[in-house]
Amino acid sequence: MPPTFLPFLAFMFYIGITAIAIAVFTPMLFINSTRLLAKKILITILISFPCLITVAIFFGLLFLLPALLFSWLADNNYIGQTPGTVLVITGLFLFMSIVAACSLYAWYFFSRIIYKLLEKQSPAEFLDNSKVFKYLQRYLKFNSAFFQKNGIVKIVGVLIGFPITVLICVCVYLGFSNLIDEKPTQQELAGKYHISKITVANFDKSVMNKFKLEFRPDGTFELTSTPFIDVCNKGKYSVDYQSDYNEISFNCNSATTTAHIDRHSGYYRIEFIIGDPDSGESIFFEKDK
Repeated sequence: MPPTFLPFLAFMFYIGITAIAIAVFTPMLFINSTRLLAKKILITILISFPCLITVAIFFGLLFLLPALLFSWLADNNYIGQTPGTVLVITGLFLFMSIVAACSLYAWYFFSRIIYKLLEKQSPAEFLDNSKVFKYLQRYLKFNSAFFQKNGIVKIVGVLIGFPITVLICVCVYLGFSNLIDEKPTQQELAGKYHISKITVANFDKSVMNKFKLEFRPDGTFELTSTPFIDVCNKGKYSVDYQSDYNEISFNCNSATTTAHIDRHSGYYRIEFIIGDPDSGESIFFEKDK
């Protein structure tokens, strides 16, 4: 299952609920006695998913540094596969629990402020009794006056503007990283490689140093027979960056197998994806220094 499936499912559910709410409660906006209720319900539904996305992105940024540190330790074999799997599951559970709890509170917090503003009341009393808001006041010099004028517009702006800003930054980063990451030509690939990382559960890592890969300048390659990698021992190779995740083709007589060039700033790895790409199982070869 792709990692984006659950967010996509949540978004589709949000769109469906929002469409139903608009169809049911929009007519109530034209009736004086039900206008306030309709506004509250519509606002509550409309800000639900933005609250989840905003909180998820915020904590995703906070968890980014520990995740990068863990990835570095795992790549350099400082963490074994079993402890690593336990840490990944624990970290994901902790992250999802924090995001779920905080997004629900953010939804409640912003809804209560909007209700007060819709009722033409000051949200100061609610904010003064909020421990979370007192924390924000103490460390961020944040006060209730922020919500007094155009409060609803500001809340919506934060819930929509923050994710969009982060998305733009990510797109810019990916665009630049694609330019600066190593992009070796077929000639530059020439050399001898060793296994640097294995994420296949049943692979005996004690013998990983036995398996070698060599690319030659004349366009031929030689690979030690390696478990789980269905490539011949000798043949020809070619490089095509138009094929995402299949940049290298290994041609063995009439059969062709592909591999991925895992590009980074300053280095690259040859990744053989084992089985289902979504399983996360791969064998990485890195060039000898």
